[in-house]
Amino acid sequence: MTKMNCVSRKKKRLSAEQRYERLLKAATGEFLEKGYAATNLDDIISRAGGSRRSIYTHFGGKEGLFQALVTQVATQILAPVRQEPDKNKNLKESLLCFANRLVAALLSPPALDLSRLALIDGVRFPELAKAYFEAGPGAAASSLAVLFDLAMERGEIVHLDSRLAARLFVGMLRDNLYLQVLLRLREPPEQEEREELVSNAVEIFLNGITRQE
Repeated sequence: MTKMNCVSRKKKRLSAEQRYERLLKAATGEFLEKGYAATNLDDIISRAGGSRRSIYTHFGGKEGLFQALVTQVATQILAPVRQEPDKNKNLKESLLCFANRLVAALLSPPALDLSRLALIDGVRFPELAKAYFEAGPGAAASSLAVLFDLAMERGEIVHLDSRLAARLFVGMLRDNLYLQVLLRLREPPEQEEREELVSNAVEIFLNGITRQE
């Protein structure tokens, strides 16, 4: 074997990080096209190269691949939501900012794809549904609870269960419009419609709908 061939082979050899990303990308494509149950490791290997040993080394198996996918997508789309709250903003301003970021994230193509996959296979594979929830909606509510804790410290709101309040508010944002998009009954809303949804949700959440005497 010539020296040139040796150099060429070294260049083609992937690092552990590159193998990890390539396998994860291939698995993502397979999961989204076929669903979790119908995806097998041989199809992923055919798409990405490598071997079963690589998959088990990096992920521990198919379930580990799915959990890595969920974590990666959730980390990327929820990164803006996890930003530290701006202590110079009041609660309404902070809620508007948080809600606009969250709605944009929930309606992004990667998030919708992942949600559809969780709906399809979550019943048969509860651990996958749990991984999806904790990395997605659960993480969003936990981030929001920090805002409510800060507002209570400032005396902006009455003492309440911040985590319960966060779950309720996130639920308002994941309304029928979101469900229609998820079920492909309509296209995702444009920015103006999203902002109107957010504005109304924040107003109702903070002030209610009863007439103030």
